Amino acid sequence: MPRLEGEIYTRQNAIKELTIPETATIIGCGGTGFWTAVLLAMSGVKELILIDPDVLEASNLNRLPLTDSYVGKNKVFATREFIEKIRNPIKIETHVLAIKKPEDCQLLRGHVFCCTDNLKSQQIICAYCKKNRLLYQRIGYDGTVLNVSKAFPLSFNKATEEGGYSITPSWVVPAVLAASAGVASKMFKEICLMDDISKLHMRDCTNIPKGVKDIFIEEGKDEILDNIHDHIPDGYGDCNDCGHVPDGYGYCDDCERLTEDGVEEAKKESYDLGKDEGYDEGKKEGYDEGYEAARKEFEKE
Repeated sequence: MPRLEGEIYTRQNAIKELTIPETATIIGCGGTGFWTAVLLAMSGVKELILIDPDVLEASNLNRLPLTDSYVGKNKVFATREFIEKIRNPIKIETHVLAIKKPEDCQLLRGHVFCCTDNLKSQQIICAYCKKNRLLYQRIGYDGTVLNVSKAFPLSFNKATEEGGYSITPSWVVPAVLAASAGVASKMFKEICLMDDISKLHMRDCTNIPKGVKDIFIEEGKDEILDNIHDHIPDGYGDCNDCGHVPDGYGYCDDCERLTEDGVEEAKKESYDLGKDEGYDEGKKEGYDEGYEAARKEFEKE
């Protein structure tokens, strides 16, 4: 694969204004998250952070190019294994956890793609990204209605399932379309679909039905964004202790958002989980040197 790396993207490189990020985080590796991660990897993203607490179920396979042997495997490991077969070397960090509180968001890096079905997690992730100026994209769909937006996640229907998860009819085509639209919106601004569909505009959408706008108002979108500190308290991602930014608010280029110990601990935990699954990422050629160092330290303990 390395000898072909210079040839893989020759046609892609001819597309003007196509910007490929170095790093991307995908939260939720199900129907849309899996395809989002695959499309990012195939586009040339060099580092992926995959976050999902769940395992694959048989009902997930109608949207994924995986065999039934993957049923019961953690989604992050299944996604990583598939990607490494088609794009290697690539750095892939895996975390088997759910984003439930602001401090969980400290694992987010690069472009952030939120593909989780949990509304509370969506709101925390969006608030964290907006507060810390991380590029954010929500990707999902409800049956056949795509949800690709940078707006604050809102609940149009009251969730009755435990934990805020919704089980909806789903199939592979809208999952891939949603993932494709979400990835394209961060890399390339305009995609034209010929025939009766006309043009899919990747910038701000002005053709929003009045009913949808009314729902946004009723849900209190402005109130949430205006009081974002109620959702993400001080101390998570902000530079509170230096004088580079007024009143200690905002992102400081000269300071680290994460402590070194926190990052290494998360990587050790990620490696430990992967080791239990039969992986040994530290021995893979071209893998992240920092991750390898964390692995060695972990094995000494």
